[in-house]
Amino acid sequence: MLTEKEIMNNAFKEMQFHEEGMAKKYSYMSDQINHPKIKQMLKEMEQGSRNSLKTLSETMSKFLIV
Repeated sequence: MLTEKEIMNNAFKEMQFHEEGMAKKYSYMSDQINHPKIKQMLKEMEQGSRNSLKTLSETMSKFLIV
């Protein structure tokens, strides 16, 4: 049985992995597209993922999750 800390650790690391992947995916897609509005939308989505990563990292630090 996992402890609460282990469950939190796993959940945060999984969210971090997911957001990193999404940011990379949005960045790659925006580099491939020439349509200005779609390119801008993808860049904003990438930034949203990067903001989520920052929030996750700060929260992980508070809970001493490495």
